[in-house]
Amino acid sequence: MDFIFLWLVTFVLGFWIFKKLKVWQSLPPGPWGLPIVGFLPFIDRHQPHLTLTKLAKEYGSIYGIGMGSIYAVVLSDHKLVREAFAKESFSGRAPLYLTHGIMHGNGIICAEGGLWKDQRKLITMWLKSFGMSKHSISRNKLEKRIAFGVNELIKNVKEASGTPIDLTYMLTDSLGNVVNEIIFGYKYPSEDKTWKWFRQIQEEGCHEMGVAGAVNFLPFVRFFSPSTKKTIEILIRGQAQTHRLYAAIVEKRRKVLGVPSPEGAKYPLHKNLFHDHPDGFIKCIKYSKHASETDEHYFDPETLIATDGECILDNFLLEQKKRFDSGDETAKYMTDEQLLYLLADMFGAGLDTTSVTLSWFLLHMALYPEEQESVRQEILSVLIDENDSDYSKLPRLMAAICETQRIRSIVPIGIPHGCTEDTYLGNYRIPKGTMIIPLQWALHMDPNVWENPEEFNPSRFLDEDGNLLKPQEFIPFQTGKRMCPGDELSRMISCGLITRLFRHMQVKLAAEPPTEEEMRGNVGVTLSPPKTLFTCVPLASYH
Repeated sequence: MDFIFLWLVTFVLGFWIFKKLKVWQSLPPGPWGLPIVGFLPFIDRHQPHLTLTKLAKEYGSIYGIGMGSIYAVVLSDHKLVREAFAKESFSGRAPLYLTHGIMHGNGIICAEGGLWKDQRKLITMWLKSFGMSKHSISRNKLEKRIAFGVNELIKNVKEASGTPIDLTYMLTDSLGNVVNEIIFGYKYPSEDKTWKWFRQIQEEGCHEMGVAGAVNFLPFVRFFSPSTKKTIEILIRGQAQTHRLYAAIVEKRRKVLGVPSPEGAKYPLHKNLFHDHPDGFIKCIKYSKHASETDEHYFDPETLIATDGECILDNFLLEQKKRFDSGDETAKYMTDEQLLYLLADMFGAGLDTTSVTLSWFLLHMALYPEEQESVRQEILSVLIDENDSDYSKLPRLMAAICETQRIRSIVPIGIPHGCTEDTYLGNYRIPKGTMIIPLQWALHMDPNVWENPEEFNPSRFLDEDGNLLKPQEFIPFQTGKRMCPGDELSRMISCGLITRLFRHMQVKLAAEPPTEEEMRGNVGVTLSPPKTLFTCVPLASYH
């Protein structure tokens, strides 16, 4: 009897191992990891893209890797990335703790399925109606809105009179208000305390999300690691504070439009939102991981400056009312809670990626003054009208921006996708729930594609006649169904700023150039450049 039982157990175990081997053989190749944690301990937490790129050289352009509770497939070939992201089965979001456990699948960045399709369609439609299309009547209006914020920056730079300035902070401040106008229909007064407070929350939140990588794959770590627990607390409090601020702005906008919140859309968490102060002000609390005490102040929505032109918020509120009034089934996608997450996504994605791109661009222009002068001469010779910022006429400028986005991919690991069903890619089986990583750093730094990839050379994006090239291997905004819907807006803002700034100023470093190590950048949500002070010399003095 014991012999039969032992034989049966051996047979079942052997059959299970045989099936597992067949399954493993059908998966992409990749490194072995440790039990539970997988390959996580071997990934450089400060430069994870470099570790993954090294593995790509060893295992090929598609490989699998265990990362805690998540199985990931890493792609470093543009054809595979394009093939994957064109498929519906790869349009989900990876089951990361920060995106699913904290964001709860709301907004647009972390959403998937019906919610994502609905919200993306609306956002794309609204942005195009604002002028975010290459040929439209409303484009001129959008360019004027951008120009207003840029001119404010130029004014502040001129007032600095060639003294060392934190140009990155200044451009983020000015462009942030441009984004505020487009999203909320308001901007903050100059030197506003709430605006500074909000930007500090955003900056610390982006940093903490970047260093909290392990908890994405091993959520239980937050219960045992004091530093991880503190990070999660900072992120959750920052999110709650941001949502309260946005809710106050939403309420102000509702009164302007005369559109009350539909009963089925209300967010119970904000029922007593305006009870903090007798005048209905919102309490703003500054938390910090590095400070033992908190700083409080009150925000009065009436201090906001209303601006002309359409905004995302207005369109959402009107669409929300329309759907709830008609009893449309898709009204479930238009709740006040979803609105807050959407506004946060739109603001963060709209400002962070653009400001980081511009920061890297200005740093490289200061490091390579001959390239800066070439861009300036093109602007001065082609754009006779100072208000003209049509980047289609400026191939050298666009080549310099493209080279900046190539040599320092703003999101070096790319925005990961999730596999929504069992499927195949590159002759390998990809199980449902797999995280798909489009490794942009490897794509953009491949020596087999880009000659001397560590060299800053905008000319690689120009043909013999000086026309802009668009290599298939270059994917700065990703591709496919979840491609960034605001890519055109980002280009408009970037070119609007650069064309006006370079007409009047030469940008120079105020100190020694960053070291090779510093030029690798700082990994957070994005890959940001080292802190650098600039001097902006008026062209009259320069010549």
